[in-house]
Amino acid sequence: MANLSERVPDDTEMDAMITPRNVKSAETLQHRRQVKRRLEDFLEQAQLRKAIGDDDFF
Repeated sequence: MANLSERVPDDTEMDAMITPRNVKSAETLQHRRQVKRRLEDFLEQAQLRKAIGDDDFF
């Protein structure tokens, strides 16, 4: 019977998995991160405005 156990990859393995293989992939990854960051900032601002009662935002 096989004994399988889950293993958490270390930082080096994680970097190898997420490091883009070419320039185009790197640019795409960078763009996605920027878009995600802007979206998170927008949502945070919306939550703050809603929390203080500024519902005219939407």
